[in-house]
Order: sequence, then structure tokens, then C-alpha cells
Amino acid sequence: MRVEIIAWLAVRAAEIVTDADDIVMVADRLEGAAVLDASAFAAEITDIMRVIGESVRSEVAFRSLLALPDFEDDASRAAVHVLSAVGMAIGIGRVTWSSRRAARQARTLLIDRAHLAYAVAGPLGPDFYAWLAGLVALAVRLISDLAANATPVVRVESGISLPSTVLAYQLYGDAKRASGLVDIAGAATPMVMPAAFEALAS
Repeated sequence: MRVEIIAWLAVRAAEIVTDADDIVMVADRLEGAAVLDASAFAAEITDIMRVIGESVRSEVAFRSLLALPDFEDDASRAAVHVLSAVGMAIGIGRVTWSSRRAARQARTLLIDRAHLAYAVAGPLGPDFYAWLAGLVALAVRLISDLAANATPVVRVESGISLPSTVLAYQLYGDAKRASGLVDIAGAATPMVMPAAFEALAS
């Protein structure tokens, strides 16, 4: 069980943590966690997850916390439900969400993962459950505020397929916003955008 949890945390850290000192610190702590007793191990991996959550800066990094490999041990999967909920709750407010829709989707992902985590946390005692529920509730309030102030997404229908640079200039007066237009629309290539797609309102 410990090996699977430590491996999951190591992958998340490699994908998310960028500060050089934090990278070294997390690696050292993960190595040392394996020999701790059960109580100390739980506290240590939760705190390591806090460091990883504090390093979240992008939507990709946030979604990385959702990863659930095919664990051989059900206890590992249960622990990762809790750890990922902690990391998502800490990281969700650190992302500059591309749109109101993206922020709302992130909130839904957090709530869904939190429900899995609550099922694990409940038997661990009221104090831990209350701490986790409070952390998630605070994060949900924060992302709700961010979503309310984020840019909405609108439907664009050009009638014909055009390059993203042309459409970005027509929509925003700035051809440099073409890459963002491609990302939001989910276009396969920036050279030929769909005739109808979704884009940021401004």
C-alpha cells in the first residue's frame, strides 16, 4: 500500500512542483515516509500533498490530481481519494481559470472527488472528517467567487472555417490571442477553425 501511495505522490510532484527547493524536499520526504509508523505516515503524506497542492498553477496541473491508476490495493485507492481531494482543494484557487465554465467544471470535479474522500474519512474519526469537509467547503466558496468573476464563454458562428489568427483579430482585435482561441474551441489545428465554436466573451 505505502509503495503505491508514495509512487502516486512522486508522479504528481514531478508533474506539478516547479520550485527547485520544493522538488528536493518532497523527494527526501517521500523517501523517508516509507519507514514511518502508520500515524506518522498518514500525517506526512497529507503534508506532502499540501506542498504539491500549493504548487498548482495551471488547469493541467489541477487535473493531474485526478489521476487514479489501477491500484492493486483498495486501501491505496482510498488513501489517494483523500490525498487528491486535499490537493485539489488547496490548488483550485491558485489557478487562473481560462473561463467561467472552466472554473465551474473544476468545482464539480473537486466536489465529486471530495464525496469519495468523505466516504474514506468518515471512519477515521470526526476530527479528520470535519477538517477535510471544512477545507473543501472553503475551496468551493473560493472557486465559486472566482467563477462568478471569470470571463463567460459564448458561441461563435463564422459560417466558414478561418485561421485562428483572423478570428482572434475579428473577435478581440488581437491576433496574438489565437492560441487561446484554439484551446477553448478544442480545434485540431490553428490554421482551420470550425465554422462554429465556443470562445471567451472578451
